[in-house]
Amino acid sequence: IPAGAEVPRALFDSAADNLLQNALGKRATQPGLRVRVALTGDGLRVCDSGIAVPAEIARSLLHSPVRSDTGLGIGLYQAARQAHAAGYELRLESNRDGEVCFRLLRVG
Repeated sequence: IPAGAEVPRALFDSAADNLLQNALGKRATQPGLRVRVALTGDGLRVCDSGIAVPAEIARSLLHSPVRSDTGLGIGLYQAARQAHAAGYELRLESNRDGEVCFRLLRVG
């Protein structure tokens, strides 16, 4: 992490936990899935090598609770709201088969 880079601890814990739990849950249904985590100067990036999020779900993801196979999809929504309140953004940065990436980054 570059010198001086900071992410509020509660936000980092919440976002990282949610993103990693989701990736591990996805791995249970997609054997061989690889998960990559990177800390950057402005936040966090979590990517997996799995199947893309369907377009109809991706449109609502992070903006409202989205029902999933493993729950109600509230975790990402709450993490996105928490990020926004702290001056960060949680976004689905890449969404294609083989590269699904979520990014938590400082805005402004």
